[in-house]
Amino acid sequence: MTSEQGGTTTSAVEAREWLTGAAAPGRRHLLLAAGCQPLETAFTAVQWAGLAWVAQGVLDGARPSWQGSGILFGGGLLAAAAAWSTARFQAVGRQRIAHAIRRRLVAGLLPAGQRHAEPDPATAALATVELTDEIADFHAQTLPQRVSAPVSMALILVITAVVQWPAAVILLLASLLIPLNMRLVGLFAKEGADARTAASTRLAAIVLDSFRGMPTLRNIGALGRRRTELVRVAGDLDATTIAVVRRASLSGAVMDVVITFSIAANATYVGLALLGYVRIGAAPGMTMFRGLLALLICPMYFQPIRAAAAAFHSKERALSAVPAISGLLVGLETPSGRGERVPPPGEPAEVALDNVCFRFPAADESTLHGVNVTVHAGTWTVVVGPSGAGKTTFLSLIAGMRPPSHGTVRWLTPTGASTPWLGGCTWIGQQTVLLPGSIGDNIRIGRPDASRSNVEQAVAAAGLAEVVAQLPQGLDTLLGEGGSGLSTGEARRIAIARAFLSDAGLWVLDEPTAHLDADTEVQIIVALRNATRGRTVIVATHSPVLARSADLLLGLADGTVHTVREASRV
Repeated sequence: MTSEQGGTTTSAVEAREWLTGAAAPGRRHLLLAAGCQPLETAFTAVQWAGLAWVAQGVLDGARPSWQGSGILFGGGLLAAAAAWSTARFQAVGRQRIAHAIRRRLVAGLLPAGQRHAEPDPATAALATVELTDEIADFHAQTLPQRVSAPVSMALILVITAVVQWPAAVILLLASLLIPLNMRLVGLFAKEGADARTAASTRLAAIVLDSFRGMPTLRNIGALGRRRTELVRVAGDLDATTIAVVRRASLSGAVMDVVITFSIAANATYVGLALLGYVRIGAAPGMTMFRGLLALLICPMYFQPIRAAAAAFHSKERALSAVPAISGLLVGLETPSGRGERVPPPGEPAEVALDNVCFRFPAADESTLHGVNVTVHAGTWTVVVGPSGAGKTTFLSLIAGMRPPSHGTVRWLTPTGASTPWLGGCTWIGQQTVLLPGSIGDNIRIGRPDASRSNVEQAVAAAGLAEVVAQLPQGLDTLLGEGGSGLSTGEARRIAIARAFLSDAGLWVLDEPTAHLDADTEVQIIVALRNATRGRTVIVATHSPVLARSADLLLGLADGTVHTVREASRV
């Protein structure tokens, strides 16, 4: 059996192995929790023994037993302490498991992860926020229970056998019905968990796509259709969630029938034995103490089994989450780990596309087909073409954001060749994201360990020095909420400074001068020219001014790329 999520196929065996390995960061704390659970069982049994002692004394008309009361309250306090310790260790173990998975996901999703393909944003968001918790919850719930359940059940069974062995026999007979019910629970849970994960992924994808494409949806009058689609997909998620709850309730009801029958059988036996209607020769004489203690600890015998039944549902949810998470982690291998060599910082790369085709999974036709292009190192290449022709897709293949459907894309340098990988080149898009913080902090996103002198050098290369000098606190001027604002052109210069600071030898630019007035556009082109001396630059644009500055001008139409002209630099 295989399950497909996030563009990868994971077998059931691989999913279980991955799920087991994910517990490692929190295993020590979860084992400590497992050690506390039998202690809680033992102290609770002591507490109920104290209660039965007190009840026996009241029935006999004796004065209240301080010993029995002390055992009752002392056992209760110790049981509460053990329960608190169990919960505490479980919480820490769960937190460590979730933190370790999220850290690996973030490392893979950020460009520093050197992935060879861009992950689906909806799957990435769902995996990081929700599915990681599914796996951590599963281990926190099941690992301590799996280790401690046999000990706790054996302890209750031994105590019951010592007090009244016929009651222990009834517990054992009821236990024979449990494995069948557990199997039914697992079968019910699997299908529902897969359907819910798929529905969650669809809803996340549509919501994310709606936010990203809101201006386009509004311009073409498609907001109503998108709203209807959102309502439909949200309804699907509600239906699958309710189905999971219904299955859990049904399997829980079957378990409750078994447990209720066992408790009722024991209660009947104890009651008839106390009244003298039932007497088993080899069994110890029935007293209020023995009968009450047997009845009080009887439900405790089934408590681990109930927890195991609930764990079946969490296990299937966790297994359904594994393909999405492991699929995102598949691309974490670095190019050097694949036997490839990567361009050293600042070394311009030649880019070669050989018979490249690309088709989106849901598309009927290829966006690009039969593309053969060579971009020489240290040159400026501009790609022009009508909107929707595939310019951004072409750039994303060069930058390593997507793998080609057919053919190869390579970065070539005197030191070797490599497959494009995220983080190996600089990407500047149409919009520059400014995070809350200072200008210097925003520029350091390109290289967090950069010194102040490095940042100042990047500012000068981006033509931002005069702007920074006029700000009240220079590089320390805050941006975002409560801070100063920048114009679109100034924000683009920050993007250029970030790119300069990263010291990549290949720059890929998607409409870097879009939505700028003529004067600002010329200034940005000059800044780009200064910042990219000696680098390989590939730009997609509609700007005639930017197109005239190209060493190589490429045209893209009908999925093919052709050379428009070659010219010397302006």
